[in-house]
Amino acid sequence: MIKFQEIIKEEIDRFDSEFKNTLSTKALLLHKITKYISKNSGKKIRPICTIIASGLVNSVTEKTYRSAILIELIHTATLVHDDIVDDAQIRRGQFATNTIWKNKIAVLTGDYFLAKGLELSVLKKDYDTLGLISNVVQKMVEGELVQIEKTKKLNLTELEYFKIIELKTGVLFECAFELGGVAADANTEDLNKLRSLGLILGILFQIKDDILDYTNISFSGKQPLNDIKEGKINFPLLSSLKKMNIIERSRVFRILRKKTNTQSQYIYIKELVVKYKGIEEAELIIQKKYNDALNIISSFKDGKYKKSISSLVRFLIDRKK
Repeated sequence: MIKFQEIIKEEIDRFDSEFKNTLSTKALLLHKITKYISKNSGKKIRPICTIIASGLVNSVTEKTYRSAILIELIHTATLVHDDIVDDAQIRRGQFATNTIWKNKIAVLTGDYFLAKGLELSVLKKDYDTLGLISNVVQKMVEGELVQIEKTKKLNLTELEYFKIIELKTGVLFECAFELGGVAADANTEDLNKLRSLGLILGILFQIKDDILDYTNISFSGKQPLNDIKEGKINFPLLSSLKKMNIIERSRVFRILRKKTNTQSQYIYIKELVVKYKGIEEAELIIQKKYNDALNIISSFKDGKYKKSISSLVRFLIDRKK
């Protein structure tokens, strides 16, 4: 376990047990798929954020665990659906669900995770939780559609980039923290702080992902230079485009518009990003977000949850995949 997980190991063990029970099914194929997905479930960062949020403002409750399970179900569903949309073959170093069971079954599996989350909230009458998560799913879909539109037109601005990652990644982190606060009966001031912290971590997380598209690619669960291959402009490239001359910029756009390119063409874009210090610019944003996060964290009471979130933020910056 990583340090931030070790600090709240008891809570994570209980979450794992309840999450497994939630996914239990007598349908043989679903059981096989959910078992495979659970085995490759990653670091569980978002449900951990929900648990930590409750602990920061009060105490972890039964509703906290239900909210953490809901967040993980929604997140897993979006990953399964994203892999289908992106035609991704690999997820976290393993074959994606759609690679093994093909698109139709993968779509239905994602729908099953969504339905399970909704069922959990309705059965326990967590209507406030249901309202928050419905709003978040709507925003995430909006973010995906805006990114698809901007990918086609290649006219992304920095303001639009941050809006997209706020919708695609930030709002789910924001919701994870807010749900934890709501489950622990946080006051308005603490809820506002938790929401801000979640949004900061979501943006930090995504920009770090952008950097990892160029660096430490042997450790990454996704293919190297994947954003470029999909015609997407991430932050290091967006920052570098502003400094390129017209010939360099035109060639980059030609590569991004083509469906297939040679590896040398992808490397050409990477070399321009290095030349114009796009990665360094992204790291400056991460450092600013890190400081913003620490300022918020410092306002909460001392204890293991504060230690865990401090460790988690550090992990998000230092991670290699």
